[in-house]
Amino acid sequence: MTDAGKPHLALIRDRLDYLSRMASYLAYSLSKVVVIVPRIGVQELSADDHESLAAFRVRFSDYQEHLGKTMRAVAIEEALEVDRFGTVLALMERLRVLDSSEQWRAIRDLRNAVNHEYEDDVARLAEFFLGLSQAAPVLMAMHMRLAEFCRQAYGISAPTTA
Repeated sequence: MTDAGKPHLALIRDRLDYLSRMASYLAYSLSKVVVIVPRIGVQELSADDHESLAAFRVRFSDYQEHLGKTMRAVAIEEALEVDRFGTVLALMERLRVLDSSEQWRAIRDLRNAVNHEYEDDVARLAEFFLGLSQAAPVLMAMHMRLAEFCRQAYGISAPTTA
C-alpha cells in the first residue's frame, strides 16, 4: 500500500521525514553536549558551550514533541480515540515502538523540568543535561521503531537517518 491518494498517510510520511531531519540535528547537538556535560561545574563553560547546551535542549524538546505528534497520527490511522495521550502510548507499547509508557513519561518529565527549571545551579544543570544526553538515543530508537512499523504497515518509507 502506498500513501498516494491517502492524505493521512501522506501526513505520517511527512512527519517521519521531518523527524529524520530533526534526528540528524539532535545527533549533532548531542555530539557536542556529551563533551560539555562532564565539564559542567568542573570548569567555566564558554559562551559556545552554553549555546550548544541551549541548542541541544531545544532540539531535544522539539524532537520529542514531534515524535509524540507522529505517534498520535499513527494512532488515528489505527482508528483509535486519541483524546487521551495515554491511549496513544498504550498502542505504541503494543506495537513495540516504546519499551514502556512510563519511560516516555519520564523522558517528558525530564524535558519539562529542564525547560522550566533551567538554572545556574551547576549540579542541577549537569544532572539535567546528563539525563537528556542519555535519553536522546532512546528517543531516536523509538523513532526508528515507529518508522519501521509505518514501513511495514503502510508502505511508507521515509528517511530514517539519525
